[in-house]
Amino acid sequence: MKNLFDRLKNALGRMEGCIRRFPFSFVYLCLITLAGSYLIISENEEYEMMAALVFGGLSCFLLELAYEYGIHRFRPVSPVLSFLIGALVFWLLKKHQNEYVDTAVFAMAPAIVSLICYVLYRNRENRKLFSHLIKSLFIVQVFTAVILAGFSVCIAAFHFLIFGFSNIWKFYGILFLSVTALFSITLFLSYVPGPKEEVEVSETYRTMIHKALFYIYLILIGILYLYILKIIITWKMPVGKLNWFGSFALLFYVFFYLSINETDGNIQTLFKKYGAYLLIPVLAIQLFAIVIRLDAYGLTTARFLSLILIGIAVGFMLSNIFRFSPSWCFLLIPAVLVLFTCTPLNIYDVPNRVQEGRLKEALTKGGALVNDSLDESVELETEYWEDAKSAFEYLRWSDGKKSAFYETFAQTQIAKSFYEYGYEKTNVRSFYYSNDFFKEYLDISGYQTMRRLTNEDTDLYPDDLRDFLLGLEQTENDEETLVYELSDGNRIVFENISYDYDLDSGEFLYLYWRGILLSK
Repeated sequence: MKNLFDRLKNALGRMEGCIRRFPFSFVYLCLITLAGSYLIISENEEYEMMAALVFGGLSCFLLELAYEYGIHRFRPVSPVLSFLIGALVFWLLKKHQNEYVDTAVFAMAPAIVSLICYVLYRNRENRKLFSHLIKSLFIVQVFTAVILAGFSVCIAAFHFLIFGFSNIWKFYGILFLSVTALFSITLFLSYVPGPKEEVEVSETYRTMIHKALFYIYLILIGILYLYILKIIITWKMPVGKLNWFGSFALLFYVFFYLSINETDGNIQTLFKKYGAYLLIPVLAIQLFAIVIRLDAYGLTTARFLSLILIGIAVGFMLSNIFRFSPSWCFLLIPAVLVLFTCTPLNIYDVPNRVQEGRLKEALTKGGALVNDSLDESVELETEYWEDAKSAFEYLRWSDGKKSAFYETFAQTQIAKSFYEYGYEKTNVRSFYYSNDFFKEYLDISGYQTMRRLTNEDTDLYPDDLRDFLLGLEQTENDEETLVYELSDGNRIVFENISYDYDLDSGEFLYLYWRGILLSK
């Protein structure tokens, strides 16, 4: 028991020291707790203020850390500049929210974290730093989990034994937010070392991570080498199987490159010096596999993100090969994030342009597009039809700007032929609706019974329901509840409606609906 109280006293002492070091950041944590608690209690879903406070707090900690490390000398710049950053985030999300703004804003989080790492590594070659932070994060999370579990049991006991709360989830939400913000994060920040503070890693951690896990990682590398040998022997490249494992290999390479040192063993010393060369064949075959996929299906946002992450990992590999500080790699990450979220090279527009190029190329080779003039009467050969369909389907569902050419092409007979029903089913009307009533109450006043109903219960609804379904107009807003009034005074409140209707034959190609029947 004495040991437990000593640990708790030590944790509280560390938190007190953290508040002295980073007072403005702690104020942000308090504001985040208060704002989050208000949103939970009021069930308000406007998250813009919370996002502004989170990004303001992150930037404030970065600036306070930079002040401590001597990068700037004016301490009041931390709250002032972080407030401006938070205000900018709030304004963007409130007034100009779209996929571009959302992506650019939330890319700020890893960018700020990378800048924090740059500050820590700028004048420090101590490889124990990364392991120290990972170990500290693990300790804090265990401590936090114990506290959350204990208080959760107390709330549950009070709820079931003393007084039942109508919205007990609010208590759990506020508990989780308060413990995470005011205890967990504050305690973790206390482990962030000062400019001249030396850090150590326990032998237990080094044995588990730098040795046991490291040797498992080497087994993964060995399997990837066997896979490469299999490709060379069979001269076949299986698609869709390598990228995940290659990405894991690159990710853990960065992890071990930043953490292991000469004191961990001879093999670890060799990896520290030559580990990047070990990954070159894996990287080469991974890029080759991606090129094959790009040639077949073009660039997508997911593949673009994969290439960006590979590029960041390559930066750390080059740091190993050319022996420069990894701090420059952390400085590279924010530049990459800005380039691919805030410029015309963003992760939405570049894939859209590539896919539109594939679409035009397929149409041109198939003879349907000549000198930018589209001939809808041309029936594309299967090869070109499949390529055009693949590109069109991506553009149809992707985010980002679409060109005038795409908007025009989407209304053509060729585009309509891309429906799964084939060339003969070109005049199809599709409709989709979904409302699970999760955010609203269902008014059942005046009705005695209710039961779930689907389109398979054909004996319970009249034929004129067909006209009701066909009369629905597709919108992007599903918040309005769709209700069908039956002749006997009962009603169907729809949860889901999905159908494809062939206008030529007057038949449903596909029909599914689900709802709640309210009976008097």
